[in-house]
Amino acid sequence: MTIPLSLEKRVRKLITNSKGFSSVIGTVFMVLVVMFMSTSVFMWTLSQNTLYNEAVKERNQLEVDRLNEKVKASNTNYTVYSDDKVNVMADLQNLGPLSVHFTTIWAYASSAAWNRYNFSTPSVANLLPGQRLTITTNVTIMGSGSAPWCLFSSWLVTGRGNVVPLEEKEEKEIIIAEVAQGIGAISMDFAAFRYYEPPAGNPPAGAPPLGTDLGSAKYTFIMPSDKWTVFAVKLTNLDRSRKNITLNERSCIWLLSPPTSAGAIKGDTWYITRVVDNKLASFTPRVLKYNTPTTVYFGAWFAKNTANSITAVNILLFGTIGDNDYGQNIPFVSIYVQG
Repeated sequence: MTIPLSLEKRVRKLITNSKGFSSVIGTVFMVLVVMFMSTSVFMWTLSQNTLYNEAVKERNQLEVDRLNEKVKASNTNYTVYSDDKVNVMADLQNLGPLSVHFTTIWAYASSAAWNRYNFSTPSVANLLPGQRLTITTNVTIMGSGSAPWCLFSSWLVTGRGNVVPLEEKEEKEIIIAEVAQGIGAISMDFAAFRYYEPPAGNPPAGAPPLGTDLGSAKYTFIMPSDKWTVFAVKLTNLDRSRKNITLNERSCIWLLSPPTSAGAIKGDTWYITRVVDNKLASFTPRVLKYNTPTTVYFGAWFAKNTANSITAVNILLFGTIGDNDYGQNIPFVSIYVQG
């Protein structure tokens, strides 16, 4: 009985002693506060660690997606206009497992005196896995329209930060240059060869006047003999000295048919003309800048002598290269003229 009574007296003494009781209460509250703060810090640390792991996981996934992007670009062509717009055209194919989003297209131009670049929004925004398509976008580069010649390169930037170069392959340039050296400085795009039938009266009367719209292009090697026609060919100046070639009014397309049984050789001539906004316009000398595909038009005329025959299409080009005379014949197309 002595020990319990002694403990009871101590408890009663502690309760009746205000200073001792306050110390106990303070200690309890201090322990509770420390436990609360420790728990809060632990929970905050746990949440921050979770956020960090999620950020690392997301970053790793983005890096994996970036590495999985694979786009092939080919057949890049550049066309320069007088208002300094450079048209960039290229074939694209998505070889990767993910869709590719294009944000920007950059183009770079250099000449003997300067080099400049600019960017634009590409005409194609998304490329699905396995998809093939052609991109064609204008990029304004000041001075390119008036420069004697320019070399171009371009590239696409994807939403994941990859860069897809659109430069032409060096092997292709070497092959074209060697062919041009053998047959002349001007090459022709055979796939772009076409003709138009501007609305006008039947030949020989009613020739289409200036301002006549050409209508739609006809990509065929069979043409009528009783319609006014205008030929269009895409020519590229590949002169190794990179000089401009200027075609004058003597340039023409000459259709020549094989000899008949009587030994006669017949032909018809379409002289070079100028077309603006798909309409016939007054002729001015046509300038072919180095390595810049340029469409040249011939006509309007009709096949009055070569009806019902297979004909050789001779593109007789004449003018100047730099300060010297220049002449070249491109004889590699034939068409059939229906009577």
